[in-house]
Amino acid sequence: MYFNVRERNVNIGSIPALLIEPEDVKKEIVLIYYHGWGSSVESSRFRASIWAAAGYPVLVVEEVLHGSRGSYPYDDDMNKLPEVLLKNIEEYDDVAKYLDDVFPNHKRIVCGHSLGGFTAMGLLSKNDVAGVMALNGMGDWQAMAVEPYKEKICELNPVDRVEEHVEKAILMLNGEVDESVNPVYQKNYYEAIRSLHKGKVPLVYECMEMTSHVVTTTMMELTLAFLEEL
Repeated sequence: MYFNVRERNVNIGSIPALLIEPEDVKKEIVLIYYHGWGSSVESSRFRASIWAAAGYPVLVVEEVLHGSRGSYPYDDDMNKLPEVLLKNIEEYDDVAKYLDDVFPNHKRIVCGHSLGGFTAMGLLSKNDVAGVMALNGMGDWQAMAVEPYKEKICELNPVDRVEEHVEKAILMLNGEVDESVNPVYQKNYYEAIRSLHKGKVPLVYECMEMTSHVVTTTMMELTLAFLEEL
């Protein structure tokens, strides 16, 4: 649909996904993209196609309660957001097995916006994940530690597991005036890891001035620069 890329729908068990591949692969890196709360695979195609056109295959994962997997009154009720987040983490093992077959030698970079950014940060503890690109995400999940999800959210909270991430490549971009995701939660994570990170791969946190809950052109440019460093 966009640029010089190839698209195909795939099913990973019960998980629908869209694989967008470049005509020419730049590096042996594959991106796994998780969309935001109330978003979808379809609305993520353009963003994913930018990365694919730059030479990186992208697997866009459909999340529960979204797209063909259901619906929800997203604007009126966010109570199930932690449920979707935890389901993304749980289902990643199936995604990883699919990647073992299709891209066995590729580094895996998990990326996402908003809820997808939360997911990316949560997947940093997976051994096969080489890094993340979190756009308007958060690595401190304390705001989501509510029943009935509190125990699991606290167990998986990235800010409490930074020692598992010290050799991972991490890009965190947040909007300074984001009223949906307070950037302080991502800053908390950055402050927790920055003195521990080994520095062999990039660790980047930027709070973008005069930016709300959006992904800007500048943010996309920064993701491409980050990928160039890997």
